[in-house]
Amino acid sequence: MAESALYTVILVVYFGGLMGLGFWFNRRNRSRQEFFLARGDLGPATLGFSYSATQMSGSSYMGAVGTERELGYNFAPAGVSSAAAAWFTYVLLGERLRRLASRVRCTTIVDVFEARYRGRAVSMTATLLMLLAFIPLIAAQLKAAGNLFEVLLGMPYLLGLVVFGGIVILYTVIGGMHAVAWTDLIQGSIMIVGFAVLAPVAVSAAGGFAEMHQRYAEFNPGGISFLGEMPALWVVSSFLVWGFFQIGGAPAAVTRFLIPKDRGTLRKALVISIAFSSFIYIGSTLIAIASGVLLPDLEQTDLALPTLVQLLMHPLFGGILVAAVLGATMSTIDSVLLLASSLVVENLYVPMARREVSQRRGVRLARWTTLGIGLLALVVAVDPPATILFIVTMSFSLMASAFTFPLLLGMWWPGATRAGGLAGMVGGAATCVVWYGLGYMEHGSFDNWIAGLWPALVGPGVSLVLLVGVSLVTRGPPREVVEVFFGEGEATPDGVPAARG
Repeated sequence: MAESALYTVILVVYFGGLMGLGFWFNRRNRSRQEFFLARGDLGPATLGFSYSATQMSGSSYMGAVGTERELGYNFAPAGVSSAAAAWFTYVLLGERLRRLASRVRCTTIVDVFEARYRGRAVSMTATLLMLLAFIPLIAAQLKAAGNLFEVLLGMPYLLGLVVFGGIVILYTVIGGMHAVAWTDLIQGSIMIVGFAVLAPVAVSAAGGFAEMHQRYAEFNPGGISFLGEMPALWVVSSFLVWGFFQIGGAPAAVTRFLIPKDRGTLRKALVISIAFSSFIYIGSTLIAIASGVLLPDLEQTDLALPTLVQLLMHPLFGGILVAAVLGATMSTIDSVLLLASSLVVENLYVPMARREVSQRRGVRLARWTTLGIGLLALVVAVDPPATILFIVTMSFSLMASAFTFPLLLGMWWPGATRAGGLAGMVGGAATCVVWYGLGYMEHGSFDNWIAGLWPALVGPGVSLVLLVGVSLVTRGPPREVVEVFFGEGEATPDGVPAARG
């Protein structure tokens, strides 16, 4: 059987299994909250894998390997910080968000902002900013998958896009969060097995660990050390942006903290998530260095991983690994798609309906909304504008700038006020956009910034200053808000913790 035909068979079986999983979990979605959140139904392994899979996406496999092949160990701090992102977010937000979800109804991360800052202006701002960032993000992931189908299977781009996009949209529509989280677990497990095999095979083919590094030093002399020719500021900023600022920059992943019903589940999920992310990034580093030695003339660096798979692995195993890489892209698409539809339903439609929405109608509305947003992103991906890669890069910076400190200080500082939260959110997002614009005016490129400072660092800094400054001069939050977020008593029926003693 030809290699492309075998890949096609494997992908058909794999995607068929995912669709079956969606139908299997369809019966569990009896309410909007079960469809969007699956609260209390997911164990530590499912949660841990789902958080990391949502955070990393397919670009963390293909893009990270290709980028590290070119930059060498200069890129390692970004990988280390991405693995550490789970630690930052779990420790600083995990338990507090879990406790909040047990006290008040929180289906989306915007519900957290609305409960903390008690204002429709805050929740509407957060909703619109997220939706603005999500549509091009989903479209770009769909485009990447369509390109992969085109290269590996010889399938026309449009056909690959429709096949892949149709599958991921449908199983998300049918199965909701249950299907999304379980597919993340399956795909993550396959990636661990795949990298555990591919990394040592690639290192061996490159001549062994020592020989590989000697040959890579000839291929890229500046990339054999951690700093190389990169300024220290770049290393520090990469660690902060891809680690700490995941707090605000990856709301679809952070939403997972609203799901566990006890602290033990959350702690076990943390260990699993860090172990999974660390293993993947260590494996991707070895694979990237080996690809520089084995594929020195590769023109499309993002194809380093699938090219190595074709070169070194049996087509059967290679097809399974490629399916898992596509699955990683799915993990980001389905999670972002689900959060986007939950924002439209829970934070736009339901508040404006001014009447009770039945559970049956709510689930039906959730599915139609998920389908509609998915199809919109699919249409954008058919012929994306030339600036879409810039918009996707900016989407993380935009969300990190707008949400990191309003979310973090909202959970830790009782003095954060409604006006302060709104000022931090709007000011951070506006600064990020302006900083990108100034960089373009100065250098003619969105990849070069004023003073070399990444907008994802400048925006959050301004957000922090505005949030604290405005909060200090405006009226504090209501007593019931402080009790819900910072009290330690048990929740009463109206959502306010009862005082102790």
